[in-house]
Amino acid sequence: FDLAQESEATRNLYGRNTFGQSCLLARRLVEAGTRVVEVVWPKVANSDNHSWDVHVGLPKRMKDQSAPMLDAGLSGLITDLDQRGMLEETLVVAVGEFGRSPTMGVSTSGNSNSADGRDHWPYCYTAAIAGAGIKRGYVHGKSDHTGSAPVEDPVHPGELLATIYHAFGIDPETIVYNHLN
Repeated sequence: FDLAQESEATRNLYGRNTFGQSCLLARRLVEAGTRVVEVVWPKVANSDNHSWDVHVGLPKRMKDQSAPMLDAGLSGLITDLDQRGMLEETLVVAVGEFGRSPTMGVSTSGNSNSADGRDHWPYCYTAAIAGAGIKRGYVHGKSDHTGSAPVEDPVHPGELLATIYHAFGIDPETIVYNHLN
């Protein structure tokens, strides 16, 4: 867990923030043999800082906070795994639980949104997947011009899960029960 064992260049590659350094720790855990690692986006307690839940101030917060952190951390992880020869045996999945509404300032879920904020939108969102045999540079599917709905090759969350199962060598038809059955 001691990130001080990494070079300054490697630490900088990931970004010197909680998310970036968590991605670096994830790489170290995978390198040590951990089979499943989850990196959770850091939310500052009692604050909207660095949150993707952007009901207020989306353009500025994306440009100045969340997008640079995601860009450095995720690209650093993929680059580092690739340079170490680990990417082909590691699946990296970046996904949220929903997208953002296509129109700023409009409530779609009962939340209040400022004129420069977007609400929750479960109808169309994005996942980024790399490694484990996934074709590099491939874009699957397409949304309409506002990002409101898929118009070409939509993917259901169950299909994304099947891709993850496949990477682990698990039959995609397998049913896995949680502690609630």
